[in-house]
Amino acid sequence: MAQPTPGLGAPPPAKRRRGGCLGCLIPLLVIILLLGGAFYFLVVQAAAAVSVPAQLVVLNPNTTLTHSGSAQPGKSGALVNAGDSIRNDANGRSLIQFQDGSITRLAPSSQVTLQSADFDQQGRLHNVSIVQEAGRSFSTVQKLVAGNAHFSVAGHAANASVRGTRFEIIQNPDGSFLLKVYVGLVALNGSNGSTVSVPAGQQAGASAGGAVSKPVPIVADPSDPFTLWISSEEAAKAAGQPATAQTSFDQAAIATGQTSTQPEYDTAGGEVIGELAYPGSNMELDVTDPNGTVHAASGGTHGPNGKLVVVDIPYGPGGAYKVSVKGLDVNPAEHFAVTLITKFACAANQVVAGGFVRNVLSANQTRDALVQAGGIQVSVSFRGASAGGANLGGSGSFAGTSIAAGALVYAAGGGNVGVILTEATVDGINVRGQITGAMAQATGHNLSSLNIGYEVDRIYTCSSGTDDFLVIEGRPPAGG
Repeated sequence: MAQPTPGLGAPPPAKRRRGGCLGCLIPLLVIILLLGGAFYFLVVQAAAAVSVPAQLVVLNPNTTLTHSGSAQPGKSGALVNAGDSIRNDANGRSLIQFQDGSITRLAPSSQVTLQSADFDQQGRLHNVSIVQEAGRSFSTVQKLVAGNAHFSVAGHAANASVRGTRFEIIQNPDGSFLLKVYVGLVALNGSNGSTVSVPAGQQAGASAGGAVSKPVPIVADPSDPFTLWISSEEAAKAAGQPATAQTSFDQAAIATGQTSTQPEYDTAGGEVIGELAYPGSNMELDVTDPNGTVHAASGGTHGPNGKLVVVDIPYGPGGAYKVSVKGLDVNPAEHFAVTLITKFACAANQVVAGGFVRNVLSANQTRDALVQAGGIQVSVSFRGASAGGANLGGSGSFAGTSIAAGALVYAAGGGNVGVILTEATVDGINVRGQITGAMAQATGHNLSSLNIGYEVDRIYTCSSGTDDFLVIEGRPPAGG
């Protein structure tokens, strides 16, 4: 059996800069332009939920994204707006990632339409509605805290509505509907008016006519496409920064002597961890770091859903990691899922290594900078710990004018940053709509697609316990 490669000694330090100045552009842009716009607009706009696009992540081709009636090949990083549809072919696997970190995963031969994804003034997920036309989905929903917030997935015969849970939906070709609940409590509402509450560990269905059944214990399904996926993904997310996770799968089950090459994994460096999940027998996970060193582990530990093999590289250099899975003793052939993730301490800095950049901005340091610039009673927050974007908030008094701002910031595709204002008040007057227009007109920039000086791949938040941090990852400009 292959043995893990001994951990690397600490590598030469990557190029680091204190403070993460590129990341400072986002919250400061919102607050400074908000202040400037206050002198031009005095019209009160009623507070309302704002629609925020989700992001598409394609794990296995092929996926089709349909927007405004136009179907295009789906690509990771593409925005999913209200009214858009996503369809996977017989091999495709993809997921929809919402800005609060909630995720809906789509199995092969599945199709869904996002009807709405709304956030409230505090940047909290308020209302998500998905119609599932075919196939299977698995949703992990963050705890919804707004008073009447809900997250629902509807099929032909029923809909499932939750406030924070993990559940699987199966839309059968005959129109019937099956719900499996793994965490939390889900309300299953049939189209004929019948309803039932389904607790964790139970499943319930709805006939094609919309009549719901009583909950029963979840029935094991060896063909469930999410078993290995969830096992690999959740083990990795528990070990590193969730937003840095990248999951891939076999194109076909592998047997003894076969090797499956996986997509490369890009990172600015840190502790790089790989998690391989498979049913049993003996597979090996090989991860080759940017310096050419191979780190391998096989066999793995037994769990409720099979085996888990872990490769841990304590001081992984920045760059592209090559990943492959080998069948050492696998008869008959088996499927697998593998997830790579990076772990690093949340602290304000900028790391540029191996052609990638990680820019980390401190909420406390941003607040202190605004106080030094003359702000009074300044508050800055990077709310939550989302893997799909950042929920920024700020308030204070500047030159005698009281302002409060909130914004959802996300990777908008094409290497750009998207900003949606969720709150904008000046001396108590709500000017969110007017400020959005003023910012675009005054700067010549579309807030849904801002260029901040380098190619942005990921935006997320993390916490040290005493401070919150905004993290922006991507590729620096040439010569950067």
